[in-house]
Formats: sequence, C-alpha cells, structure tokens
Amino acid sequence: MEILEEIRDAFPKVESEPLSDDFIESHENLLEIESDFDHFAYVPAYMLWVVRNKDKGLVEMYTTNALAEYGRCKQADYTYLNFKHRCNSRQRTVVRNFLNWCAEAVLTSDTQQIKRALKNW
Repeated sequence: MEILEEIRDAFPKVESEPLSDDFIESHENLLEIESDFDHFAYVPAYMLWVVRNKDKGLVEMYTTNALAEYGRCKQADYTYLNFKHRCNSRQRTVVRNFLNWCAEAVLTSDTQQIKRALKNW
C-alpha cells in the first residue's frame, strides 16, 4: 500500500473533513495554529500535503517537527500535544511509515529530526 493510501485508510477524517491546500500553505506550522483543532483531521491532512508536494515549502519541515513534538509528549492528558497517545497502534505505524518515507523521499528533510521522532513513535 502506498503512503497516501495508508494515511487515508488509517485516518478517515482526512477525507471527510478535508483541509484546503491554501489553508495549509498559509498555516505552515501545525504547532502554531492558535485555535483548537481536530488533530485526527489536521495532522493527516498535513501529512498528505507533504506527500503530494514534497520538496515544496516549509510544511514538510514543520510537519515532521510537529510529529517529533507529539512523539515526545509524555502526558496523555496534555491535549495540545497528546496526538500520539490518542492514536491506535495502526495509526502510530502509519505515522512511522510517513516519517520513514520523508527521510527517503523528501530531499529537504531533516533526517536527524526524523530519527529522533521515530524513536518516540
């Protein structure tokens, strides 16, 4: 299964509650979105954007950085960063697959940051 299909299959809200490319491109960093948002719709939407637009803009870097932060979060009740704690095992596997894909396919990826993120996912 290709990474696009894996993300869509593991996170169905990405299809039922899509984000526009314009929104993602004007809000490049997930961690800087000021309003409350549904992580199960937004995070996979950013992941899909990276797959469709690799090597274009800062969204890839910010998305892998956000996944690293979510992976580091130790407190499941910390709602701002507890995305990893709320993911099921299949979803965590897809995030790891996405990070591995970024390390291999995205020329501008920060492989050190991705390695750190993978340790926590």
